[in-house]
Amino acid sequence: MGKGLMDDISQRAVAERVALFFALFIAVVLAIAAWGKFFYPAELLEVFERWVAGAEVFFLLAILIFRNKWLLWVFAATIFAAWFGYALYWYFLELPCSCMGELLNIPKAFTIFLDGLFFSSSILAAYLLGATSRWMWIGLIFSAIAGLVGYAAAHWIYMTWVYAGS
Repeated sequence: MGKGLMDDISQRAVAERVALFFALFIAVVLAIAAWGKFFYPAELLEVFERWVAGAEVFFLLAILIFRNKWLLWVFAATIFAAWFGYALYWYFLELPCSCMGELLNIPKAFTIFLDGLFFSSSILAAYLLGATSRWMWIGLIFSAIAGLVGYAAAHWIYMTWVYAGS
């Protein structure tokens, strides 16, 4: 009986360390992205990017504070899926997504890779921290929908601000 309890404690400790690693890595990237959007926004999207930068700061703080909660990671996976759809739209147009403002000129495919990596990390963290299979499926379904919404939002932004402004 005692050995089973120790196994549970050590599994939880490993899950929390993995979540800490993911949270720190994601927070650093989000901080760079927020900095870039706030201080070096794309010319046609200046106000929008500053609002997004503020949201990214709140999101990275939530990830750091609630990193040991599986529900946060299910929610984070949904957000990263939406960003994946957003970045994918710009990739297909062969335009920069301005995901880090104009601070860094990174390859378009790299932002898609990062969003996919963060999505996968979030799903793994949720699983390790004890999300039930039901919640994992709910997260995956909402993530698929969020990816489509992110793609549609990028199209709307392109048509409203970029295409109309050029």
